[in-house]
Amino acid sequence: MRRHQRSADPLVLARKRRSARGLTLVELLLSAALGILMLGAAVVVLLAAGRMRRNQQLLSDANEEARTALRQVSQALAAAGAGGPVYSFTGPDGSRQQRPAMLFTNGAAALHDGDMPQMPDTLTLVRYGADRRTVLVRALADDKVSVAPDGRLPTTPGVQPDIFHPGESALITNFQRAMLVPIERRNLVMDGDLARNVVQLETPGAVNPVQLQDPLVPIQPGATVFPVRVVRVRVMYVDAVGKTPARADLVMETLNPRTLGPVQPPERTVLARDIEDFQVQWGYDRNDDGVADDGFTDQGPTEALMDPGLTFARLSISARTSNALVTNDGEFVAKEDTPFERGIDLGGAPRPEASGHRRRVLSTVVLLKNVAAPRI
Repeated sequence: MRRHQRSADPLVLARKRRSARGLTLVELLLSAALGILMLGAAVVVLLAAGRMRRNQQLLSDANEEARTALRQVSQALAAAGAGGPVYSFTGPDGSRQQRPAMLFTNGAAALHDGDMPQMPDTLTLVRYGADRRTVLVRALADDKVSVAPDGRLPTTPGVQPDIFHPGESALITNFQRAMLVPIERRNLVMDGDLARNVVQLETPGAVNPVQLQDPLVPIQPGATVFPVRVVRVRVMYVDAVGKTPARADLVMETLNPRTLGPVQPPERTVLARDIEDFQVQWGYDRNDDGVADDGFTDQGPTEALMDPGLTFARLSISARTSNALVTNDGEFVAKEDTPFERGIDLGGAPRPEASGHRRRVLSTVVLLKNVAAPRI
C-alpha cells in the first residue's frame, strides 16, 4: 500500500533555521549588558545592606555597653551608705577622721585637650559585697576583728577566710555609727569560747579599731560587718596604639581607703569603652515631697558637706560608636546636637569636633535612700 507523504510546513522550517542560527552579536551584547546591570544592582544592594548592618551593630554595641555601665554605677550609688552615710577611718597621720559614704568631684579639667575637651565628673563610693556580709562575734581588739557569717542571710557561704576577698576592707556598723578598717591578713581559727570557727581579720599596725569607735555609741558584738572596697568611677583617656585610635573608657578603680589614692598595683575595671563624658547631678528634697526642690544641680557631696536633704542623683553617660559610620558617599559625619555638645544642663562641656562617630546620651535617676541622714 502506498503511504501518503505530506510536505513540511514552511513556517516550521523557518523557525528551525532561525534557532539553529543562534543569537546575533547585537543580541548577545544587549543580554550581557543587562546581566551586568542586574549584577551591579545586586552588589550595590548587598553592600548597602552590609553597611547598614555594620552601622546598626556599632550603634547597638555602644548603646548596650553604656547602658550596662550606667546600671552598674547606679547600683553601686544606690547601695552607697547602706552601712551608714558617714564612716570613721584612720587617716594618713594616724588620727580618727570621718568621711561621707560618697564623694563627688565636679569636672574641671578637659579629658584631653584638642580631641576630647569634655570635663567628666568623678564619683568616689564605698562599694559593698552585701551578699557576703558577716557579724561581729567578739568585742573589737586593737589589731583584729573577729567575724562569722550572718545567719540571717540565706546565701551566706560557710565560714572561710575567702568570705573577704583580697583587697577588701571591713565596714563595721551598728547602723548608728560605722567605721572602715583595712584588712592586712585573714585567718580561719577555732574559737573555743564560742565553740565555732571564726574569721580573724588582722588590721595594719597603724589602724586600731577600738580607737575608731564613738565612745557614746560603741560597736558591740552582733554588729554587721560588710566586705567593701572604696572605688572611684571616672573617665580615663587611653592613648592611641598602632592603628587603634585614642579613646576614653569609663573605669572603676580601687582606692586606698586611708588616702584615697589608687592601690598599687592598680586594680581597675573597665565598665564601658568609647565613653566621651560622664556627668552627675544632684537633687535635694528637703520638704520630703518626693520631688527635687529646685531641679538638679552640680552641688554634690564633698569631704566637708553631706546635706541630709540629698535624695536623688542623675547619672548621664555620653557614649560613641567604636568606629566611624559609613554611607554610600563615604564616612558619615555626625551633626548631632546632644546636651553634652550644646554645653548646657550636663556640666558645661564644650562641643566636640564633628566626626564619623555617632553619640548616644543615656541618663537615669537614682534614689539615694541610704545617705539622707545628718553627718555625725
